Amino acid sequence: MQMILFKMNQQHFLIEADSVEEVIDTLQITKVPLAPVWVEGLINLRGTVLTVINLAELLQIKRPQKSRNILILKQKEEKKGLLIEEVIEVIDVNPEEIQLADEKTQEFYAGLVFLSDQVANIIKVNHRIF
Repeated sequence: MQMILFKMNQQHFLIEADSVEEVIDTLQITKVPLAPVWVEGLINLRGTVLTVINLAELLQIKRPQKSRNILILKQKEEKKGLLIEEVIEVIDVNPEEIQLADEKTQEFYAGLVFLSDQVANIIKVNHRIF
């Protein structure tokens, strides 16, 4: 299966390419008063207003100094942006190589994969983001 490999704070993450409609450079994000801390704000993407989720805040890890990309995720007819540090590449992952996450971390992580020189957590796009 094809997955997008990206990094945040020297950690590597994967997300299924099927759930990502496109990758864009970070745009101006408008803050939303009283939104949850993991909602970074709103963007205008070609005339469509989308909510942008800050993945670092959602996962409760340290925010990167600079976020260069937004993954545009689509689930049914709803789209959201996922603010990340930087996309590295698209890779093929054999499903047999995935080690499933334990029950405590299953809310956001589907498992992990050992790549040649690093370990990457697989991010699960779930109902909390949409």
